[in-house]
Amino acid sequence: MLLIPGPVEVPFSVANAGSYVVNHRSREFREIMEENQLLLNKFSGAYKTVMVTGSGTLAVETMVFSLIKENERVLSISYGDFGERLIESISRRTKNTQFIKYDMLDMQSLLNEIRNRDYDKLFLVHNETSNGTAIRDISEIIKIVHGKGARLLVDDVSGFGGYSMGMEGIYAMVTGSQKNIAAIPGIGIIFLSREACDDIENTESVNAPFYLDLKTSLRFLDKNETAYTPATGAFKSMNMALKILDREGFLNRVNRIEASSQFIRDKLTENGVRIFGNKDIYSNTVVCFYNNDSEMIKKLLNAGISVSKGMGSISGNTLRIGTMGLINNFYIGKFLNTYFKLSGVNKTVSLDEIPEATRLPAFLIDDVNLA
Repeated sequence: MLLIPGPVEVPFSVANAGSYVVNHRSREFREIMEENQLLLNKFSGAYKTVMVTGSGTLAVETMVFSLIKENERVLSISYGDFGERLIESISRRTKNTQFIKYDMLDMQSLLNEIRNRDYDKLFLVHNETSNGTAIRDISEIIKIVHGKGARLLVDDVSGFGGYSMGMEGIYAMVTGSQKNIAAIPGIGIIFLSREACDDIENTESVNAPFYLDLKTSLRFLDKNETAYTPATGAFKSMNMALKILDREGFLNRVNRIEASSQFIRDKLTENGVRIFGNKDIYSNTVVCFYNNDSEMIKKLLNAGISVSKGMGSISGNTLRIGTMGLINNFYIGKFLNTYFKLSGVNKTVSLDEIPEATRLPAFLIDDVNLA
């Protein structure tokens, strides 16, 4: 059972679609592309959605290299390893930068910083995979950025689909296929506002590597094609996953994911486990907690559960579990009961006490491995 912060467990139908091979210039593939974009636009509120074969990091770098113009002042925020990675990408694109770095996210300090600095574009990670924290409410940041006449660009690789947040007030945002969409890895997704699309169209050159040039990708997207040979199986897999998400309901998935992470944190806390962060910045999609057993990852893996250690400065004494995609009451019960047993905690969690909101929709039960 994959409980790492991505890739996640996927339905059998979604996994099987990953072997799909077809001419990527055919009508059949164009129909998949069109349907994918329509559904992604529906869920996000984007004006257009570009899909590229690659990881979430590729989506981030496509956003960075295509949407920073020469002489623009850029401010970027980090409160974990993926924020650091975003800063590194921006540093390779432009030197006209300012950075704000936190060991642990402090929202009041962050809001004060972005009020008092001058910039044209603000980049931030919405949901920090490395330590299970997040900017839970981005609305005040949007107000500040718009008040300055600036634009907000968001790395939401591990957040999209785990929060009700959409593209309103956001210039550009990215995610990946292998997180809350619950498809196989292989597609980076770039959500674009109308303003971003207009700017791309009216910009002569962005000095971006050819593969990262959104102007080229948008030209092909108008034909429901990718600019370059895609991983056709990953696109078909995501098509299946998006249809499942549509049937479940976007907000229903968000609620299931949030209820799951909250219950896991509550049960860990009740039994003496300390969670990284605090309730104001907890992530919906990653639970990061302190652990002193250096063999725990191996022990859990021997029990059929794959989790991850924390990243960066907390890597030596924390574990992370992903509460993404298909997280459900069966996965929650198996993880908690196994972890408590391995930790010597005399506690058993029954399925009856796990909130109903964590359950998968009935139509999906037979398509998912719950063993």
